[in-house]
Amino acid sequence: MHHILVQLSEVALRPRFAETCKAFGDVVWCDDLDELLSRVPAREALAVIVDGFDRHGHSTAGTVARIRVRRPDLPIILWCDRDLVADFGAFSRAGVSAIVLRDESELERRLLSAVTRASDVAFQQLTDQALYRRVPTPYIPVVRFCLDHAASHPRTEQVARAVGLSPKALATQLRRAGLPTVGALVTWSKALVAAYRLEKTTEPVAVIARSLGFSSGSALRRLLKRSTNELPHAIREPGGFGWALRCFERYLVKAQARR
Repeated sequence: MHHILVQLSEVALRPRFAETCKAFGDVVWCDDLDELLSRVPAREALAVIVDGFDRHGHSTAGTVARIRVRRPDLPIILWCDRDLVADFGAFSRAGVSAIVLRDESELERRLLSAVTRASDVAFQQLTDQALYRRVPTPYIPVVRFCLDHAASHPRTEQVARAVGLSPKALATQLRRAGLPTVGALVTWSKALVAAYRLEKTTEPVAVIARSLGFSSGSALRRLLKRSTNELPHAIREPGGFGWALRCFERYLVKAQARR
């Protein structure tokens, strides 16, 4: 069974974490750093959330470095108090993936985003190939931005600012090029990110859905069915992401044909 490994400096912190982060699925509490290290090699471990200190007040940066050597692919999230930020350099050098403060107002969203951020090089390379085949060169940065920021559901204003255009000019140029609206591109980006993670990881549908801004796994299932005519269990099979990518390319071709 897939799970998130969590090491906190105080047992008293566990109830708040457990209540706030129900979407993670199974949480495995690690009482000390030795236990954390012993569990890291397991394939079922999807991510590590580590405190800045162990229960004896010692820094966990060294443990983070050892985890990074053993599992270069594993997201390691530092969950700490604000006063530890000054020492973040040591954790950054050790290989921590992201830092999330304990007093974050949207703690669950921040942790989910940090754990499941789509930054896989293979995902970028594969989607880039599709973009260069189907998207006019001037508009590739627009689609790339939507893909890279799918989890935050960027608005037209944000995408336009990123590519140096006004929202109106961006909408006009996309329409003239026979490309979908920003909203449609973001929706497809979510479907592609979800499809990639379904095939390449053992993350549960609910965790992927929540990290992409869906209220439930059912909402993600409906999106995948609408986009690819497949459900998550089929996308998990070898070639599932490739099928989703082909569906996206067909969608782009049809959009341009209607121009």
